Amino acid sequence: MNVQTKIKTKRYLMYVLIIFLAHILQNIVPIFPESASVRPILLIPVAVCIAMFEGELVGAVAGVLAGVLWDTVTVTADGYNALYLMIACAVCGVLLRIFMRNNIITYFIMNSSIMFIYLVSYVLFFITARGIDGGGQVFLRYYLPMGIYSFILTPLWYYLIRAVCRKFSFDYTEY
Repeated sequence: MNVQTKIKTKRYLMYVLIIFLAHILQNIVPIFPESASVRPILLIPVAVCIAMFEGELVGAVAGVLAGVLWDTVTVTADGYNALYLMIACAVCGVLLRIFMRNNIITYFIMNSSIMFIYLVSYVLFFITARGIDGGGQVFLRYYLPMGIYSFILTPLWYYLIRAVCRKFSFDYTEY
């Protein structure tokens, strides 16, 4: 195995560890304070950030991994989170490669739009479509504050993943 492959493998393993950490903090050991039963979503920002730094293929794989982990602990799983995050991260990687620059402002825009689309579609597919009354009130009282709470924590993931990407990148001048 050459040096470049070893460095990429280390970087990808660090991404997997970050995804597992976000999964544990989101679903198993909530260290962030709850307010009115609202906990932040951490897996979407992590997967989106990895897609921004690595592109559409690695981003889609990161999205699938994050979504599968999330689906293992949700009642209404059915693979929805894995499919949504795979598509969202692939689109994010393509948009970054073609149209946008990778910076914190772009991350806020991409993350907030993907988070908002996820929350709206989740309420439509899993609450309103199942005939549960008050889907709009549930969205405004529970899911929208969840999205705002998650949005506040996004810079943490951006700077962590950017540091990993820089630490484990191949520098051609060294070899």
